[in-house]
Amino acid sequence: MKQTITDILSANGIKNVGFCAFESIKGHLLDCRAKERLPQNSKTVIMCAFAYKVKENPPKFLSRYAAIPDYHIVCGDMLATACKILRQKYPQNSFEAFCDNSPVPEVCAAAIAGLGVKGDNGLLITKEYGSFVFLGEIVTDLYVDCQNQYKECIHCGKCKTVCPVSLNKTDCLSNLSQKKKLTDSELEKLKENSILWGCDICQNVCPMNQNTKITDNPQFINGYRNEYNIGEDTSERAYTWRGENVIKRNYENLIK
Repeated sequence: MKQTITDILSANGIKNVGFCAFESIKGHLLDCRAKERLPQNSKTVIMCAFAYKVKENPPKFLSRYAAIPDYHIVCGDMLATACKILRQKYPQNSFEAFCDNSPVPEVCAAAIAGLGVKGDNGLLITKEYGSFVFLGEIVTDLYVDCQNQYKECIHCGKCKTVCPVSLNKTDCLSNLSQKKKLTDSELEKLKENSILWGCDICQNVCPMNQNTKITDNPQFINGYRNEYNIGEDTSERAYTWRGENVIKRNYENLIK
């Protein structure tokens, strides 16, 4: 059964797949509206990792994830297509896809599924692609036998040492770059660290992120942009969810 599911996902471009028992994360579900879509009697979480590093050299002032088309759209469409095929293959079962807006604690579930290890910066670190992966999942009431493979990173401390603010997701530079209102000191912090949108500082120093593979996803490769320019077409970009005024403000702050 695992092989059949893996083959279906692989045929739709989803090649990094692992399985997590729903029971393992049931007590840690996130409270969000998407929680209502979880199948009744959920039994398995099919975790998927999508590599997104396009080039070895990073883009200008942008996190790598912001230099490509919005992963919510790209990965979400891939997962939705796979769900349709799985429903045809297993008509007696339910399959629901989630990508970012999910009740599943994705990093933890992915580590349990054996896709990688949980880093001190809260990111999943895979063997081949490091932490430069997006996570998505399909939750189903189909039972798939799987073992808990949870592991953590090597705890070298480099990400903690280099971070200029905090590794806490709600306080980090990446989150700061996405806020609608910033104080003068916060804007200065972004400028000091050449942050336009997102932040890869902790990822860039991680020893487990060195010599990682680049993605073979054609949508990410063909849609790659090395930098942001005011007036460009920002549709289907990760930074449009806050409206273009936020990234324009950050851009003007950087070039002052």
